[in-house]
Amino acid sequence: MAKLIISTKDKRLQEIDLKKSVTVGREVGDIMIKNPAVSARHLKIEKDGERFTVVDLGSTNGTFVNNEKIGDVCELKHGDVITVGKFFLTFENPKAKPEPEEMQGFGFDDLGGRTMIMDASAVQAMMPPKEAAPDPGATQKVDLSPKLFLLQPSGAPKVLKLVKETTLIGSGDNADVQIKGLTIGRIAASIVKKEGAFHITHQGGMSKLRVNGSAVETHTLVNGDKFTIGSFNFEFRTEL
Repeated sequence: MAKLIISTKDKRLQEIDLKKSVTVGREVGDIMIKNPAVSARHLKIEKDGERFTVVDLGSTNGTFVNNEKIGDVCELKHGDVITVGKFFLTFENPKAKPEPEEMQGFGFDDLGGRTMIMDASAVQAMMPPKEAAPDPGATQKVDLSPKLFLLQPSGAPKVLKLVKETTLIGSGDNADVQIKGLTIGRIAASIVKKEGAFHITHQGGMSKLRVNGSAVETHTLVNGDKFTIGSFNFEFRTEL
């Protein structure tokens, strides 16, 4: 079972089983931390099956994961350390399910608009394998799952099926889609599925989220929408 270990620099204070979502604060919350650096309602740890995220609740001093200040939300992985004031909340979840392999190794660097030069063998390696021509008499399965395409500087785009309730994009190790760059936040943007629609929201970092050329904080995606974070170009599609 996932758990949270609360400690200071010198002392382990408490161990809490994360059976449900919990809030942390100085005055309000499931976990009360009486410290002036902690806001009255500081953060929430949300549980969704074996997936956990930490959400900053507008705290004064911010919420830090592994010594980096998060935006509004950050997905937690086993061993992450959340810092609240002078207290450390270590997240342990050894039974967490592994991330899906689609789009893993998505470790491109922000080249500031410059074109990435790749040799022919590297491009060929990224190309999907050729498939045999379909049998005209056979029933064809059509996949209309919403997808996110990363339009690469060279070669075929990377594709991710949006099957999660929340998909995280950023430079951090816990991002579902990793994009690297000095101005890109650990969690730069999130795509949340709600009531059949997909909503993209800027979360952090100096690189702004631009949808169809305009800077936005949040936007409901429709088929064919194109968005950028730094020099990375994406397209959202709900059709083949």
